[in-house]
Amino acid sequence: MAAERTRPPVARVIPPWFRAFLWLLERVSPWLGGRALARFFTTPGRHRTPAWEVELAATGRDRWIAGYHLTEWGPESGAPVVLLHGWEGRGVQLGYFVAPLTAAGVRVLALDGPAHGASPGRHAGPYHFARALCDVQRAVGPFRAAVGHSMGGAALTLALGDGLHMGKAVILGSPSHFTDVRDRYLHMVGAGPRASRAFHAEMLRRLGLTHDTPSLQEIARTQSLPVLVVHDPEDREVPVVDARATAGAYRNARLLELDAGGHRRMLKAPAVIQAVAEFILTD
Repeated sequence: MAAERTRPPVARVIPPWFRAFLWLLERVSPWLGGRALARFFTTPGRHRTPAWEVELAATGRDRWIAGYHLTEWGPESGAPVVLLHGWEGRGVQLGYFVAPLTAAGVRVLALDGPAHGASPGRHAGPYHFARALCDVQRAVGPFRAAVGHSMGGAALTLALGDGLHMGKAVILGSPSHFTDVRDRYLHMVGAGPRASRAFHAEMLRRLGLTHDTPSLQEIARTQSLPVLVVHDPEDREVPVVDARATAGAYRNARLLELDAGGHRRMLKAPAVIQAVAEFILTD
């Protein structure tokens, strides 16, 4: 299992100049190196929206709730199922879940997280996403369920720790430890030890956290709601051991390991769509 955890993720493209810049700052000013690492780590890119997402969004309703952009399908009232994407994604990226849910008369809200999709902002991370979920809930009321992919799944756990109310949660291809995510990032960019220490300190400062802030697993252990954890064992970005740790931490969780085509393709895999819809719609 240890070998799975250290398997390198699919790398984000790192400009050669950034590696050279870090090499220099490691020797001259690791504090500035830590700040540069934190800025790069929390700044998402915005990518062109695929045609199928544009077409699906056109069948829904544009909404702005608590300052965030959402796309809505189904009834205009009632407890919604909220769809939350991962890093550099968009709410409609989870659009394959819309049809089976709306066919059952369920209201669906696909949320663009801060600094993603059409929502404003320049910097983001799981804590920003968690706050967005709580902000939206204060405006629309408790959720019937929420589905989070990758970083969005981790944000669901954080939001539950902040008092988010939902009947069920679905966590897809998500990390179970933020320290692992940060360590993989630092390895990927080739950060030195002094800049890495400064990066960790800067991330705590930016998020207003301390070393005593509860971990994802500590939060999960306090929750009793039904949770479905779905993961592709061949996911190259988030190791399957993370899903096993998440499912083991929640009191009432079921783990489903499926050959779903990888980290992002799982969002279109028929077996995943069916399993998630059945979980949400079954009383």
